[in-house]
Amino acid sequence: MFGNHCQSDWVALLPLAEFALNNLKQTSTGKSPFQICYGYNPRFLVGQKSDKVVPNADKHAEFLEKGYDEVKAALSLSQERMKYFYDQRHKDKDEIQVGDKAWLSHQNISTDRPSMKLSHKKLGPYLVIERIGSHAYKLQLPHTMRIHPVFHINLLTKFHPDPHGRNPPQPAPIITKEGEEEYEVEKILDSKWKGRGKTRKLWYLVKWKGYDEGSNSWEPIDNVANAKEAKEEFHKEYPDAVGA
Repeated sequence: MFGNHCQSDWVALLPLAEFALNNLKQTSTGKSPFQICYGYNPRFLVGQKSDKVVPNADKHAEFLEKGYDEVKAALSLSQERMKYFYDQRHKDKDEIQVGDKAWLSHQNISTDRPSMKLSHKKLGPYLVIERIGSHAYKLQLPHTMRIHPVFHINLLTKFHPDPHGRNPPQPAPIITKEGEEEYEVEKILDSKWKGRGKTRKLWYLVKWKGYDEGSNSWEPIDNVANAKEAKEEFHKEYPDAVGA
């Protein structure tokens, strides 16, 4: 980029490029590598102190000074370009506050569905209960989602309620006589056997009423004892499923 047309002097410019890079303040740290390592930026002095006339020395000094200026300008331009493209990808979204609800990207969250491409792209919305640092939030996830509840802001999108009320809130659990929380089964999606011998038990994949696909969970048959109608409908629709 900075060499002559024949590109024959690039080797001589490498030390200048290294010096300029180490002497340039980095965006991430606010200091140059020289400052970090030595506590100061070395001065770039050109010219001669001798009284003798040395044309080649003056010529070489001019060459170094010009090369240094070109390298420094190019590095500055490169940083501006990097900043531009970074800003394009990280434009300010709707700021999320504690107490808001946010959609959670399905990225990196495994499910039992055969194809991720056909799955929901966003899960939730979930209540934001805490801000962690400047780039992460803690969400109030359903009890069925056994994952760490802290997520980077890039995985979250602020939830805006539908003006026509088409996004009902997640229902609160039913409290049984024993004081236990009970969630209503909307639909049975799948079934399987787990365990061997005496520990073998039938499990169902449950879609909970009022919750999105990300809250689906495998539950032992004992946990869906009150969902008799949902189980009957499932086995009627899938007569070859296990447990029929």
